Amino acid sequence: MERLYFIVNSLSGGGRCGECFKAAQAEMHARGIPYEWVETKHRKHAVELARAAYESGERRIVAVGGDGTINEVASALAGTDAVMGVLPFGTGNDLAKVIGLPTEPLAALETLLAGNVRQMDACDANGCFFINVAGFGFDVDVLMCMEKYKARYKKGMLPYLLGILDALAHLKSLPIKIHMPDGVIKEMDAVLVAVGNGTHFGGGMKAVPDADPFDGLMDVCAIRKVSLVQFLFLLPRFIKGKHVGLKIVDYFRADSLYVEGPESSVLDVDGELYSHAPARFTLQKQALNMLVGAKGA
Repeated sequence: MERLYFIVNSLSGGGRCGECFKAAQAEMHARGIPYEWVETKHRKHAVELARAAYESGERRIVAVGGDGTINEVASALAGTDAVMGVLPFGTGNDLAKVIGLPTEPLAALETLLAGNVRQMDACDANGCFFINVAGFGFDVDVLMCMEKYKARYKKGMLPYLLGILDALAHLKSLPIKIHMPDGVIKEMDAVLVAVGNGTHFGGGMKAVPDADPFDGLMDVCAIRKVSLVQFLFLLPRFIKGKHVGLKIVDYFRADSLYVEGPESSVLDVDGELYSHAPARFTLQKQALNMLVGAKGA
């Protein structure tokens, strides 16, 4: 069996990742599975570690952590012949929902060892790599508000839930223009614009429910300006992915996109805040050889 090389963010998931990886290690030791592992020390370290691993000859490289760690490893391996795996031991684990990965340690390991590889698309927003969802608006406000609660509540989803409530209390819209590849321009005031290679963001919100990271297209969801009361009624449907088809929702697919908006509009890329409007989105077809679960096959 080819050796597995793990890049581990032990602090991911409020420390849950480290404990879960220990369980996976014990199982690999018991079964004599060859592997090596290295631990990340700072933000973007996983990018450096994945590049170094590939250059040294590793060809089965596994990101162990949350969506941020997965993004970093994927950005280093996109366009190479490496096979990438994931042990989703973070907090939200949104990409795991997209490609059918369990989050329980031994089940996740079994999925990894099953070796089901698919060629997965990857995307770019203003030079920022992403494989799941990027966008503007409400999700950015939630992430910014969440930072206020992280110091007090370090574990679990509570900081994120409090961030949602805080962002709702200050709900706002953005004047945007969406330039389509065919020259059509969609102009609106939007509460949120989500560009998805995957379906979920924010720890389980099914923002772009029809997105498929293997179909060569990005799905785009724009929610037009609504009142706070309207948005509160919309939110449960948005979380479940039942909002497509509503009059206040624009939903379409494209392989490239240009979005104009206020320069103060920060861009959320796979749960991290990078860049700002305007933003150009592009897609690279079949960029990653990704190990997926049965539901992602």
